[in-house]
Amino acid sequence: MSDLNQQIEKLLEEMKELKENQKILNDKMTHIQDVIGHIENDIYFDSDFDFEIVCPYCEYEFVIESDNDKSEIECPKCKNVIELDWSGDLDEDDECSGHCHGCSGCESSDEEDDM
Repeated sequence: MSDLNQQIEKLLEEMKELKENQKILNDKMTHIQDVIGHIENDIYFDSDFDFEIVCPYCEYEFVIESDNDKSEIECPKCKNVIELDWSGDLDEDDECSGHCHGCSGCESSDEEDDM
């Protein structure tokens, strides 16, 4: 019977250790979920960011606050109306104007076509 008691004691200690480890893992998981929640808020829900516009007519660069409700804006320099597409998708007929800052899409696709 003493062997049985020793095995029971050993199993009880292992269960206690498992419970302690589970609590540590739960605490870590809660912390990770908090961090992910903050990252999601920064990425998806922070609507107070500035958006750089380069006028396709006069190439004047200016900054506006993002507002998905606006579908067009007037260039402060040349006063032409610029359509805003917040989806980021280009229609099949649309082509990049090549005037975007940091966009090498047109240049790289033109180079590929030349080869």
